[in-house]
Amino acid sequence: MKLSLPLQRALIDHLTAYQPLLDALDGPNIHDAPPHRSSGATAATYLVIGDETVTAFSSQTTRGAEHEIVLTLWSAIRGYATLKSAMAALYDALEETPLTLTGGTVISLRFLAARTSREARGRLRRADCRFRLLVEHDGDG
Repeated sequence: MKLSLPLQRALIDHLTAYQPLLDALDGPNIHDAPPHRSSGATAATYLVIGDETVTAFSSQTTRGAEHEIVLTLWSAIRGYATLKSAMAALYDALEETPLTLTGGTVISLRFLAARTSREARGRLRRADCRFRLLVEHDGDG
């Protein structure tokens, strides 16, 4: 639990450094909450660092946590092609390069599942992508 915020920051830094994802999102449209209209955000497709479940993951010699994180892609573009391209880029971003974390080490990062859907009025497409990260705390935990 103690590395939840550093992990979120590391994810944002890591994902904004991955050019194919930025191309799929038409820029660094990665947020920790959906952008509000008043912010002036106009991106048709963006990613939100979403819900997280943290569970203890420790042994006699190490302390850590299992983080299950939902990364949600949103798109106002009709159809699913843009959204699915962004999903592939997100997957590649997390699979191709190790995630660097302050205060701990990500010892495992695994894709769990993805689900696409249309929002109520059909204006937005959504993809919830779930990932599992095992994190060892540096030092005494």
